Order: sequence, then C-alpha cells, then structure tokens
Amino acid sequence: MIDDDLRARLARLADGLIPGTAEMPAPSAIGIAGAQLDVVLASRPDLADGVERALGAAPPAGDPIAWVEELRAIDPVAYDALVTAIVAGYYMHRDVQRRLGYPGQQPQPVVADPYPAYVHEGLLERVYERGPIYRPTPGT
Repeated sequence: MIDDDLRARLARLADGLIPGTAEMPAPSAIGIAGAQLDVVLASRPDLADGVERALGAAPPAGDPIAWVEELRAIDPVAYDALVTAIVAGYYMHRDVQRRLGYPGQQPQPVVADPYPAYVHEGLLERVYERGPIYRPTPGT
C-alpha cells in the first residue's frame, strides 16, 4: 500500500523528472501521485512493489534527477517501475493527451478480404497465364 508520504515523494520526483512548462502541466498538477498512480497500478499491478520500494528509499528532499540516477544503479527493477509509473501516469492523463494532440486509440476497420491487394491489382496475371513450369532438380 502506497501511503500519503510515499505519494508526496512520488509527486516531487515526478515534477523533477517532467517539469511543467507554459504548454504542459507538471505531473503533480494532474494528480500523478493520486488518481493517475491508481490508474497505472490498476493496469500494471506488477509495478506496485517496485514503485513502493523506490519511494520508500527516496529521500524526502534533494535533487530528484540525481536520486533517480542513483536508484538506477542500485535497484534497476525499482527504477524501471518508478519511471514507468510516472511516465505512464503522465501520458495517460486526458489533459496531457489533449495538449499533445493525441486523440487516443482510434478504431480501425478490419476488412475481411481473403485476397491480398496484389491479387486485386493483377500483379499475378502473367504468372497465371504462363501456367505451371517444372524443371527437374539436377542430379536426381
């Protein structure tokens, strides 16, 4: 269970890794340590242990980038879990997607056509008109 103290550390680390700009919000502004973390962990429950371990080891203050680089060296699994949770939570947020111009996954029609395009285009007509060609293998 990721408590409020660990969630506060996550918000601080996320803001250090993905700083807000005039065009894009900071992770803490979109609830990266709240609802967004819950969405990520619901989708990827395998990340929970690594995220909790990383946040438990994170200092409450200091340079987030330097600490995450240190974590990468001492616990790569926790590093991967933490960075994945931060990045996924950020880019899964609707406001971030809207600002990036990403409409989300869109349905694509599936055409149930048993013939590939090259058949419809007539690219095999010469081969078909020529008929079968058989040449015996040398030495048989």
